[in-house]
Amino acid sequence: MTGPRFTPDTLRPTAEQVAIQTATDKYIVVEANAGAAKTTTLALRMAESAQWGIPPEKIIALTYTEPACDALRAALKKLGVPHDTARRFRIGTFEQFATSVLKRIEGGAPDMLLTPQALRPHVLAALQHVEDNPEERHPDHLLFPAAGDAMIEEFLQQSLHLKGTLQLDVELEEGGITPDSADALGRNYALLKAFRVYERQRCRGSVDHPLFRGPGDATYDLAQLIWSGNLERNAPGWPVGIRTLVLDEMHDMNQAMYVILDRILDTNREAFFCGAGDRDQVIHKVAGADARFMGTALEDAGRRKVRRCPLTASYRFGRRLAQGASRLAGKPYASNAEADTAVAVVPYDRAGLCEETIVAAAQAWRAENRRHRMAQFAVLLRHGYQSVALENALLNAGLPYITAGFDSYLMRPEVLLVRGLLAVATGDFSSIDDPDTRRRIVEAFVFFGDVTITVRDHEQEDAPALMARAVRAVTDDPSILPMFFENQVLRNAAPEVRRRLEAAVAVARGHTGPGVLPALLQALQPRELAARVLVGVGPLRAVEANLAGLLRSAEGHASAAAFFQSLNQAERLQRERRQADCLVIAQVEATKGLEFEHVLIPHLRQDTFPDRDTPFDEERNLFYVAITRARERLTLLVHAQAPSRFVADTGWKVPAAAQ
Repeated sequence: MTGPRFTPDTLRPTAEQVAIQTATDKYIVVEANAGAAKTTTLALRMAESAQWGIPPEKIIALTYTEPACDALRAALKKLGVPHDTARRFRIGTFEQFATSVLKRIEGGAPDMLLTPQALRPHVLAALQHVEDNPEERHPDHLLFPAAGDAMIEEFLQQSLHLKGTLQLDVELEEGGITPDSADALGRNYALLKAFRVYERQRCRGSVDHPLFRGPGDATYDLAQLIWSGNLERNAPGWPVGIRTLVLDEMHDMNQAMYVILDRILDTNREAFFCGAGDRDQVIHKVAGADARFMGTALEDAGRRKVRRCPLTASYRFGRRLAQGASRLAGKPYASNAEADTAVAVVPYDRAGLCEETIVAAAQAWRAENRRHRMAQFAVLLRHGYQSVALENALLNAGLPYITAGFDSYLMRPEVLLVRGLLAVATGDFSSIDDPDTRRRIVEAFVFFGDVTITVRDHEQEDAPALMARAVRAVTDDPSILPMFFENQVLRNAAPEVRRRLEAAVAVARGHTGPGVLPALLQALQPRELAARVLVGVGPLRAVEANLAGLLRSAEGHASAAAFFQSLNQAERLQRERRQADCLVIAQVEATKGLEFEHVLIPHLRQDTFPDRDTPFDEERNLFYVAITRARERLTLLVHAQAPSRFVADTGWKVPAAAQ
């Protein structure tokens, strides 16, 4: 390649970007700062390849996350790449790529179990097998690091890391798993034994015909086939004749992804490769993400000569934000933005003040009536449960919003359970007018009731098919919800669960005056109910926080029917306003690769952000991602008495709270 031959419609590439766009080197790794337009630069590289006559189908882009795919497609559109060309590029995540290849090899697709709750019975079976194994040679070393659901959560986290790193494939010496080898790997012996049993049960002895797959399993299974030498070079579905391969979010690559990348490059030697990342945006270490793959891995494994190119200056935000990001990340950071970014640090010292401040800021943003769109106003949250009070405040103020990275609290399972119980108690399911909401309420009943659907004369159908049948029936005819509740949920639930559900409905039917929801929740005991089916402390904490927010929204309603209708009306308003120009409420992880004119980050309190249960360096990287989404304004809402240490790390001062 020499050139450039592609000229974008909407921007003038910098010298750094042109160097990457037109480079003739076979292998390029781009070291980028946040806001330095790495995604746009990769899009330039793809557009340049297409301009040289390479068929778009021979140009592949891989990422870690789906939002990064969306950002790349948006960058191509912004550059003026013709729609017909852009749609033919093969853009996807590693997991999507692996799933596609494995589907061709296997001739079908296994069940996808994508939540800890769905994986729970399989994990329990593996743990039980290890504990009960009469042939265990080292029973004294079978010491699990936790018990109950905490053990399941620990197992799933360790499993995700083992698969991402391929540690047992790469580091385990001959002789299998022993207490000594587990110590050498820095792992718990009992957990490693359970992992092996779990994988045997999942794969049924054959890695390419598994019983089911969980999060990241397609990438792991394909990487294992490659690593073990069991993937034929001409395997069906494997890409051949690739001429350009770009890789975004290279900082979040793990060993399993790298094995796949290495194989693509090895089998497509004519391909030009360009990977880009920012070492300070690694936020997926639990899955084995490691910025070392931006280092010498390509040279070491494949004897490839790699050119390293910088993208240093931010074009997203101005000098003040760049200075804060530089102090936080401990690296030089310049800004070439046309204007500075205003940074405001606002203290708060009472519950509700964050929400009041956000509503006022959103109203002011809308009133400015300039070029601003509400979609350029974003509130970034560390935890999804923090949206409950904010959503209620926005609904009350008539401000439309959409959520990213989590559902609106009105659609979260524990809230849907309460709405379903109120529907049964009031005999009014038809006022829930959205079919998707009805479906989710039925699913919430089944999930929290931990029941298996049974239908006479359909015993041969499996559980998912029976569930789908029940969902369709209730969605199409909401009047049968009470019958479904009686004949399926209550009849098939465990006795203590049935007692709680019946008590909650009785309270809702008989309670008069305000206070219906506290009384209903006292009868329901939702934490104990959730603990039967949810895995981990985090999800239980989220359930409690979501219901606490729901309690606040229930204050003042005179009856169960009035509160039920208020929830339905809130959902209806949120859905209708979603068609308008909406502000964005997002979890930080869901905004990687995105940018907004005005970013607000509330609840910056020590032990909240940074979260006390997450490794500190990952929390720092998350905060770095959050602040670097802003273009024109960044507003930090910081607890006056216990401010997040990240604010001080940026060098920005927290003023005293107003008296």
